[in-house]
Amino acid sequence: MSAFLRQRWPETIIALLLVAAALREAEVVLAPLVLAFVTALVLAPAQNAFRRMGAPAAAAALATLFLALSVIAALMLIFRPWVADIIADWPQMVRELRSAGLDLRSKLTGLFNLQREVMEAIAPDSAGAESGGDGSDLPSLADAAWLAPQVMAQALLFLGGLFFFLLGKDRAYGWAEVAGFTRADFENAEARVAHYFGAVSLINAGLGLAVGLALTAYGLPGAPVWGMVVALANFVIYLGPAVVAGALLLAGTVSFDGFAVVVPAAIYLSINLIEAQFVTPMVVGQRLKLDPLLVFLSLTIWLWLWGPIGGIVAIPLVLWSQALWSAASQRLASDPSYS
Repeated sequence: MSAFLRQRWPETIIALLLVAAALREAEVVLAPLVLAFVTALVLAPAQNAFRRMGAPAAAAALATLFLALSVIAALMLIFRPWVADIIADWPQMVRELRSAGLDLRSKLTGLFNLQREVMEAIAPDSAGAESGGDGSDLPSLADAAWLAPQVMAQALLFLGGLFFFLLGKDRAYGWAEVAGFTRADFENAEARVAHYFGAVSLINAGLGLAVGLALTAYGLPGAPVWGMVVALANFVIYLGPAVVAGALLLAGTVSFDGFAVVVPAAIYLSINLIEAQFVTPMVVGQRLKLDPLLVFLSLTIWLWLWGPIGGIVAIPLVLWSQALWSAASQRLASDPSYS
C-alpha cells in the first residue's frame, strides 16, 4: 500500500483535494452522518452487550440509541437548575461585560485616535467607512428562525444515521472483504475507538468534577455547569482547553475584581495540566498513544472542514484509520501478493 502511494502520489494528492472539496461542500449532509458513524463506533460495546443477551439486531440498535438518548436527557435534567440560573443572570452578565469593554476602550482611546489619524493619512475613504459601521452584520432573531429548521433537520439526520449505522454494521463488515479487509480488521478498529473514547470519557468526567468542585469552593457562579463544559470541551484536544480557559477568564472578569479575575482560569489550567501530563498518559497508555503531529493535522483539517463537529470526529477517525492501515500493512508484510 505504501509502495502504491509512492508510485501514484500525484493522483493521490489530487484525489485528497477533491475529497476535501466534496466534504466541505456537503457539510450540511455529511457532517451529521460522519458524527453518527463515529458515535456508532463509540456505542458498539453497548450494542454488542445487547446482542450477547440475545436481542435481535434491530432491537439491539434501538436499545443502544435509547440508552444514549437517556443518558443525554439525564445529564440535561441534572444540570438544568444551574443552566436556568445562568440564563436568568445572562442580561446582567452582558451589561457587565459591556461596561468592562467600555472601560477598556476608554483606556485605549489614545491608541484608537492615533490609529485613526494614521488611517486618515494613508486612506481617508477607508477610515471613514470603518468609523461608520452600524453593526448591521450582527445576527438577528430572523436569522435564528431561519437557522432552526436546518439544525432540526441535521439532528434528525444524525439520529437516523446513528440508528441505521448500528443496525447495518454487521452487514457492512460482511462486505469488507471486497475492499481487501476482513471483519476482524473492522472489529479491531471499532474496539480501538470505543476503548479510547471510554478511557477519555472517564478522564474528562473526573476533570470536569475536579474543576467544578474547585470553582464551587472558589465561589464562581454556575460552577457545576462550568465543570460540564470543561468535560465536554476536553474531547476536542488542544482547542477545547484553550477556549474554556478564555471563557473562564471572561467569567472571572464578570464575577470578580482585581487579581481574583484570573483565578478561575488559573485553577482550570492547573488541573488540566495535571490531567494532560500525568493522568491521561497513565490511563490511555502506549497502545492508544497518538502522534501529536498527526493529531494536530487531523484537528486542523477537520476543524477547517466542519468546525466544531470536525473537532469532535477528528481523533476517532484517526484511530479508526490507523487501525485499518496497520492491519493492511501487516497483511502486506506477511503476504507480498496482498493488494
